[in-house]
Amino acid sequence: MKNISIILNVVLFVAVTLLYIDRFTGNTDEKDNISETNILNSNINTEIAYINIDTLLNGYDYYNDLKTELIKEQKKLEGSLNSKSKSLERKAMEFQQKVEKHLVTNKQAQEMQNQLMREQQNLMQLKDQLSMQLMEKEQEMNKQIFASINEQLKEYNKQGNYKLILSNTYGGNVLLAEENMNITEAIMLTLNEKYQNNQETVNEEEDK
Repeated sequence: MKNISIILNVVLFVAVTLLYIDRFTGNTDEKDNISETNILNSNINTEIAYINIDTLLNGYDYYNDLKTELIKEQKKLEGSLNSKSKSLERKAMEFQQKVEKHLVTNKQAQEMQNQLMREQQNLMQLKDQLSMQLMEKEQEMNKQIFASINEQLKEYNKQGNYKLILSNTYGGNVLLAEENMNITEAIMLTLNEKYQNNQETVNEEEDK
C-alpha cells in the first residue's frame, strides 16, 4: 500500500509592480513623487500577507495529531493485509505439496485451486477497498485542517488589515516577498493555542 501523502493544492498568484524614480537635487516635484511611491509601496505591503503552508502544517499540532492517527490506521490495515496474504501463501504451498505427493485427486485439486483463486481475488478487492477508505479519510482530514486554518485567518483579519493573504509553498508562485508580510508564525501560534484549549476542554469533560 502506498504511503499516505498529504495532498495540499493551494495555488495563488500575485504580481506587484514597483515604480522607481530618479532623484535630482532641488527638484521638489520629484521628491513628492518619490514620497507618494513610498506610501503606495507601504500600503501594498500592509494589505498583502502570505503564509508558508509547509511551515504552518509542520508546526500545527492538530495537523500532526490527525496525521499520526492516519498513519497508525494505515499500519494497522497493512498488518491485517500482510497477515491474510501470508495465510494465503501457506495454503498455496500446502496445496502444491499435496498435488506433488498425489495426496488429492484431480477433482479435489481443481476445487482447491479454484478456492485459492477466489481467496486471492477477495484479498485484492479488500486491498483496494482499504486503500479507498484511507484516501477518503485523508481527504476528510485535509478538509478539517484547511477549514480550521481559514476560520482562524478570518478571525485574525477581523480588522481588515489585509485585503489578500497568499499561500506560499516551496517552488510556488510567491518567489520573493518582504519578511514583514509573512504571518505564518502568528497564525501557527493562534491555531495551536486554540487547539490546545479545545483539547483541555475535551479532557476535562472526559474526566467528569
